[in-house]
Amino acid sequence: MKVLKEIFIRDWKHKLTALVISISLWSVVNFGSRTAITVSRYVELREERKEFVYSVKPERVSVTVYVVERLLLSKMIGKVRAYVDVSGIDKPGVYRMKVKTETKIPFLIHPASVDPPVVRVIVKRKPPG
Repeated sequence: MKVLKEIFIRDWKHKLTALVISISLWSVVNFGSRTAITVSRYVELREERKEFVYSVKPERVSVTVYVVERLLLSKMIGKVRAYVDVSGIDKPGVYRMKVKTETKIPFLIHPASVDPPVVRVIVKRKPPG
């Protein structure tokens, strides 16, 4: 037991440095290659107000994402979201709003661009009743 303790504790700073370097190199080799994929998504609305009815034109956008090639899974691609935040809209009208994107695992799937980058949001007052 004393021999094992001596092996692990002696020069621990050098061993820890070697471990960090080896994990970094392994990560680069395994996760380094990324490929661009374009997916189509409906534009979601965030922070809607109850007194308004919203419609988005166009309803769908194309999102280009960079994906780690070895881990390309359809479940992960399905978690890419495109949305507009309508919290700043306080009256009816037609607004041009920038489309934002998000993913659940940004280090594996990174959104790069959205086409079109801006959509029209048509806001109407909800009918009473």
